[in-house]
Amino acid sequence: MAEMSLNDGLQTIGAGAFEGCMALRSVTVPSTVTELGSCAFQECINLSEVIFLGGKRLLNQEFVACGFEREEHGLLDREALDAMLFDENRYVAFDGCPELRTIKISISWVVSERMARLPRECMLSVEERIHNLHRLELLQDGEVLACFPVVSQAEGGNDLLKVQDTNLETARSLHKVLQLIAFHELKESSILIELAIWKSGIDVATFAPRADCRVPIPDTAKSIIMDYCGFAGFLKPAIEGG
Repeated sequence: MAEMSLNDGLQTIGAGAFEGCMALRSVTVPSTVTELGSCAFQECINLSEVIFLGGKRLLNQEFVACGFEREEHGLLDREALDAMLFDENRYVAFDGCPELRTIKISISWVVSERMARLPRECMLSVEERIHNLHRLELLQDGEVLACFPVVSQAEGGNDLLKVQDTNLETARSLHKVLQLIAFHELKESSILIELAIWKSGIDVATFAPRADCRVPIPDTAKSIIMDYCGFAGFLKPAIEGG
């Protein structure tokens, strides 16, 4: 049982449920799980990675929405993550797991769903970008994971596990992917808008050249449109003469 995926629908993993399972190397926790019991995976000495599919509640929603305009808050929701990993007595679910190096959190809800709406060539360019970035992982089933290092820190005479995004590397990689997705979304949208404007400018008797039907957008309006479409945190409008 080197790899284990818990069943979707499971809500709680009981205290000590997999204690001492030395063969376990990877465990996938479904999005339905809201509680890990005290020492649920204690002394799983070969466990090296944990995958949380319920990433939406473990990540900072403000950062995902606004990008590095909210950089100081980081990508991880510390309070939510600690509530998942520790019980009320601060006993960690993965106590005594010396090989645990990485916590992986699903970001498919913010990446994969938007990728699926892109044309195939655009989707492939995003997939290639993910493969080339640090701390992001694209699985064969399309699941996208954000990877966070796990370090051991001394606290009160005990070694406690701490999940961190060193130098915001994971956050920066995700930001780059969202920038690329936003670029493709905006590009596809602008093509549709331009075609609509061109079609509306066609005279009954004559066909106006496409270039003659283009309408210049004022710089102020560009910024407003970007903000309204949700791209303000990820793309900057091209300002004429700027």
